[in-house]
Amino acid sequence: MDVNNISISQAWSYATSFFSGRAAEHAIALIGVGIAVPLILQLALGGGMAAFDPARMTSGAGAFAAFSGFAILLGLVNYILQTGSYFASWRLGFSDGQESVGGALSYGLVAALPVLLFTAAILFVIGIIGFLLFGGAFAPALLSGRQPSESALAGMGFAMLILVPLFLLFIVWLAARLCCTGPIMADKRTFNVLTGLSESWRITGAAQWKIFAYFILLGIAFLVIAMILGAVVGFSVFASGGMPGAGSMVGLIVGSIVMSIPVAYLQVGIPAGIYRALGPVDAGSVFA
Repeated sequence: MDVNNISISQAWSYATSFFSGRAAEHAIALIGVGIAVPLILQLALGGGMAAFDPARMTSGAGAFAAFSGFAILLGLVNYILQTGSYFASWRLGFSDGQESVGGALSYGLVAALPVLLFTAAILFVIGIIGFLLFGGAFAPALLSGRQPSESALAGMGFAMLILVPLFLLFIVWLAARLCCTGPIMADKRTFNVLTGLSESWRITGAAQWKIFAYFILLGIAFLVIAMILGAVVGFSVFASGGMPGAGSMVGLIVGSIVMSIPVAYLQVGIPAGIYRALGPVDAGSVFA
């Protein structure tokens, strides 16, 4: 397939049809392992809303440090479960029916480990870049130890107005270039993140700006939906007097599950659709 002629509408069509062949098994991976299990762990071990109890946070430095460490560990476990469910779903879609759901889950949970390490490294690098960009805008005023003048504040504000959108656009562009990493790893059943990265970088090169625009449009749509859902949740909490009771907590849990399901399917289907539109013709025999 000529990657210069990628069709975004075709990529979207592939994304929406990715789960049709083995819908129940995809649901086991994405909803069961990726959403339900992390939620149960959070409620059972993380304490649910009790995690935000002020008494717990002020019970002493040692207790707070232990609780924070446990919360980080639980977050890492949930990340592996969620990311592993994505890899399992990709594996189910690309294996042409030859991978069992158990085998796909086993592969996905193991594949999530190197991805976790790579993600941590990427976030570290992005953090450094962000610090250099944004810290450079504020460093002169901070190092001088003096109250910045109105003109200096206006200049820093203008710099931030330029740098923040450029930084966000850079992140979107980077996501466009690396979006096929997971599907490639699952298709080849490899745990080597560098293999997925290099292949994704190669096949997205000619179509990078189409994918970039695709992600921008999706981001705008998600932002609008998130604002609407946030307004609904905020109104429900405000209507209950500002303090979540048992009924509102159940509603928030159900709402989070309802929101998480389409997000999980989109996070799997969109990269898979792009990979199918860019990659080999026999990728999963067009998802079997």
